[in-house]
Amino acid sequence: MQRALFVGTLLGAALLNAGCQDSSNNPAASTFTPRPTYENREPEGLTSRLNGFTVDPEAYFFNLAACAPPPAQCPLPPLYAEFSPLLQRAVVKNAAITLLDSATGQPLAASGVITASDANGVWTLDKVPTRRGAPYFVLSLVSTEMPPIPSGTLANNAPAQPPLPPLPPVPEGSYVSTLTVRPVVPAHSACVGLEALQMSDKGILEAVAKYLTAESSTPDVPIPVADLLDSAKFGGVTVFWLYRPGFPVFRVPAANTTVEASAGRVLNIEWAPVGALPPPLAPFQSTRGFFIPPGPPAPNSSLGIVAVVHPPSPPGPPPVVHYEAKDSTTSDPEGRPWVLQPLDLPVAPGTVTFAGLQMYSKTPSTTPQIPPPSTCLPGQ
Repeated sequence: MQRALFVGTLLGAALLNAGCQDSSNNPAASTFTPRPTYENREPEGLTSRLNGFTVDPEAYFFNLAACAPPPAQCPLPPLYAEFSPLLQRAVVKNAAITLLDSATGQPLAASGVITASDANGVWTLDKVPTRRGAPYFVLSLVSTEMPPIPSGTLANNAPAQPPLPPLPPVPEGSYVSTLTVRPVVPAHSACVGLEALQMSDKGILEAVAKYLTAESSTPDVPIPVADLLDSAKFGGVTVFWLYRPGFPVFRVPAANTTVEASAGRVLNIEWAPVGALPPPLAPFQSTRGFFIPPGPPAPNSSLGIVAVVHPPSPPGPPPVVHYEAKDSTTSDPEGRPWVLQPLDLPVAPGTVTFAGLQMYSKTPSTTPQIPPPSTCLPGQ
């Protein structure tokens, strides 16, 4: 971004004349104050290249839990790292990736800004309009209106070599359109390391559907996950997965945390190995092990997983919901209660909005955090 500073020629002439004048006959002090003018020399039509990876966060957690059941510890660090089988088995290939423009509320797929993730879950979007201001959001798109747009396939096949124990395959399902809560401002030529997170119909969403079915007036009629994305029945679902503080790619659930929402119904999610729940809870468990216990709502989630179910929205602009993360634990050695900046997010009917967010220690860090321009965060 280049801006050229131009000073008016009158200033140059005034300085030159002042140097040539007779000092014995000085003029009165001038009241002229030169003001520089800025001219934007940025060429029209610049584009940026966006690069990232597609991952199924439920599958990653499934691998992490299978790696070392508590109280054992997994021999691999819990990171979103390309060398790790925990992530390699959780990437989604052949997923359709585009961007949602927050300025218009429309995806860029119709204008040709769409691509598919490769066998390693990596994707690249070329020719994204370079701009500042209103951000874009990465959108994993599944649609029957714009064929052929695939739903993506879980890799699930990376070898688990020593020191990892054999990992069972993650139950697969169909993916749904998922909006990743991470603003992208392509003010630079390249934006790298962007996550496109992908939700399935066999995990958290299935647990929500089963819970809503059990408390409905017709519990014998299952509510399918597709109904949660039907704008005539629900206004969409916002899923939070809160993680412990640490490295930017550190992914360990933040125990005993939750989210408060200014609108919508908040449901705290739990997990257990598939088939391990007692008979009263078994009907509530999803194919991947997630469940919501019946009875009075739990005050938080032991895994920091929260689903907010929205009612159908009236015609007009989508409502904006205010969210605040809450940590119920106090521990000075751990820097708890952990904190997170409040978020205001619009409701997105027909889409799952996924916010996988790292919390922060209650004691602010004194080390300055200066992300590189290629992160394409707001304000850079």
